[in-house]
Amino acid sequence: MDDLHREPLAGDILLGSLATYPDRVAVHVTGPDGDSALTYAQVRDEVSRYAQAYASVGLGVGNPVAMLSGNRHEVLIAQSANLITGVRFAALHPMGSLDDHVYVMEDAGIETLIYDPRLYEQRAADLRDRVPGLKTLLSLGPTAAGVDLTAVAAGFEPGPLAAHTAAPSSTASLAYTGGTTGKSKGVMLSYSGGAALLRIQRTEWEWPEEIRFLVCAPLSHAGGAFWNPTSMSGGSMVVLPRFEPEAVLAAIEKYRITATMLVPTMIYALLDHPKFDDYDLSSLETVFYGASAISPTRLTEAIERIGPVFFQFYGQAECPMTISVLRRGDHDPSKPERLASCGKPVPWVNVALLDDAGRTVEPGAPGRSACVAPW
Repeated sequence: MDDLHREPLAGDILLGSLATYPDRVAVHVTGPDGDSALTYAQVRDEVSRYAQAYASVGLGVGNPVAMLSGNRHEVLIAQSANLITGVRFAALHPMGSLDDHVYVMEDAGIETLIYDPRLYEQRAADLRDRVPGLKTLLSLGPTAAGVDLTAVAAGFEPGPLAAHTAAPSSTASLAYTGGTTGKSKGVMLSYSGGAALLRIQRTEWEWPEEIRFLVCAPLSHAGGAFWNPTSMSGGSMVVLPRFEPEAVLAAIEKYRITATMLVPTMIYALLDHPKFDDYDLSSLETVFYGASAISPTRLTEAIERIGPVFFQFYGQAECPMTISVLRRGDHDPSKPERLASCGKPVPWVNVALLDDAGRTVEPGAPGRSACVAPW
């Protein structure tokens, strides 16, 4: 199928964003060495260098790659290169144990690990020793354990970018479940699935007109899922190294943040911080939250103290972030039973509650959620 007639995938959409807003600030980088900013044109050039570096070490469509990193802007560059080159990607949780990481890498058949040497130099070396199939270690900076990907990329001149031509139904990434009933299972997400997720995020989620998005969750997981929808509007992202309550409050005030994503425990930590009232949070228009149930009492407190800005998304590994939403206007503190809800299904998926025999249960009866999505 020629490029004109095939389905636009996440990599195609990202390339369009990088080309549309070249002079806008894409990413604010914060860290111990001070703050800096990258425009969309600079991000595009870096992605081009990374894509060429990938090719130079033999990475292309379908090659299995994992990443283990803290929050740094290079993760966004590498994730963008993953989308565009078509490598098959799996994220290693930054808090995972060595045994957890070994299991995921062996189960996913990972051959290349991209890692943050500032935090995971020893872990990368240990994984090389424990995972026989691991062939290549690529680091996001100087390293003794592997090859410095950033140095390899710096040796290339930026060039034209073209998205991969892998089959839309092929596997783009593997997301490993929590493993509460046994070993974690790698859930496959196709390229079509990634594009469907992006469409649902942009059509069903409530975004500010001007997006200045704060990332304090792991970029390798939920945090990174906000890069493509932010870039589609030419918005900017502020990347914090980690979640620290006062740093989050200060960043919201400093950068006039209009949107962010928090899990419930992060919201509680902000509300409980002794300096909460010292910071101006009035720029916030949307706080996306999910990943676990939230206390209706604490949610009511958050609405009273921050404002009617909360938007819940609900999903599962097989349908990430896309099953149902509780919109800002549905957050009615006078109806606490509603605040305990995960909202209404989005129109792009089929959702049902089933009993143990797979039959739809009556309204009000308990059941297991089932979702059929377009991927």
